[in-house]
Amino acid sequence: MKWICLLILLCTLSGCATHPLPAKKAQRLNGQVWVITGASSGLGRGIALAAAGSRAKVVLVARGEAALREVAKEIEALGGTSKVSPADISDSNALKALLVETIAEWGRIDVWVNNAGVTVFGNYWETPLAEHQRVIDVNLKGTMSASYIALRQFITQNNGMLINIVSAESRLPTPYQAAYAASKAGLKSLGIVLRQELRLSKHNGIAVISVDPWALNTPIWDNAANHTGHAPRMGMMERTSKAVNAVMHAAAGKKKRDIAVGWKTHMAYTIHRIAPGLSYKLAANIVHKHQIRHSPPAAATSGNLFHPSAAHAVETDIMERMKKERKLRKQKQE
Repeated sequence: MKWICLLILLCTLSGCATHPLPAKKAQRLNGQVWVITGASSGLGRGIALAAAGSRAKVVLVARGEAALREVAKEIEALGGTSKVSPADISDSNALKALLVETIAEWGRIDVWVNNAGVTVFGNYWETPLAEHQRVIDVNLKGTMSASYIALRQFITQNNGMLINIVSAESRLPTPYQAAYAASKAGLKSLGIVLRQELRLSKHNGIAVISVDPWALNTPIWDNAANHTGHAPRMGMMERTSKAVNAVMHAAAGKKKRDIAVGWKTHMAYTIHRIAPGLSYKLAANIVHKHQIRHSPPAAATSGNLFHPSAAHAVETDIMERMKKERKLRKQKQE
């Protein structure tokens, strides 16, 4: 037990900043132009509001125009500036069009955040192949297209920052999300390769950062496609603000490579380095417990894979629901 506590302490001390951005650092973002995909809900919406709060000009990208306009109203109430650009990131032509529009209006892009993502829960062989493919089309191929378009603009400017929202699953995959884990592992490798090529090409003014959050309390759990027979769940969820703050610190601070958000991600990565086989077994058992054994029944659904979702908040109430579920289980056991 002592060594586990020590490991947690070390991981906590080595973690990135997860507190709000100080005013002095926030000033560095004043007037910057940001493009944020998946900005209609969850982490993307949180990042958009935080960036606008630091007086960045924000291009809001997602499939649902109505939801983006809600975010734009919130930004306006903060005294910020935004531009609504509805687009499916799996459509490279739509991404090219929003780039042209942004440059025409604001002349440059300083930070491009690739956050848009979808997922499907289920045993790999029991989940429709089209749904696995859609996850790859959005999370991996869509982010690759967006990164390509952003980098070409950054090379023209000779500076810029690309931030890809990856996941702890990029290094420590878990069951029932095969396509999601594969897409995030691909993005992890993409970031490494891009940094290598930029260094070799002497494009020193361009940064590529991968941000790896733990499971976040966002509407992704309510919007996900699901074929497990149980409602999507995950243990030890984090508040979305931790990942939002990590992105803001990365954008306002010194160049970094990969950012593991919070002590849970750091501890998972540390255990994986020390004992990879054990880490895979523990992760699988924990996810199976929360996703199958302790999760309430749920009907099969394709979620928001093929159309915009209905839930658009930065956070959902899933953590509170899980607490109620645990309480009911205890009462039944008694």
